[in-house]
Amino acid sequence: MIVRDFEFFRRMILSDETLQEQLRDLTERDQFVTRVVELGEIHNCSFSIAEVDEAMREGRRVWVQG
Repeated sequence: MIVRDFEFFRRMILSDETLQEQLRDLTERDQFVTRVVELGEIHNCSFSIAEVDEAMREGRRVWVQG
């Protein structure tokens, strides 16, 4: 369920400019990840800081591999 919640919320962010704006200016990784979890909770999505970190690492790995 947690992976499904995170994926749902990730898609929500991609389609919602207001959510994007709430994250756009956060330059510190820890602040960004914490805010993603907080926003997820507000939108009834349950995932942890560790899961957001892992998703970011995976995204970076995929990007580097091209």
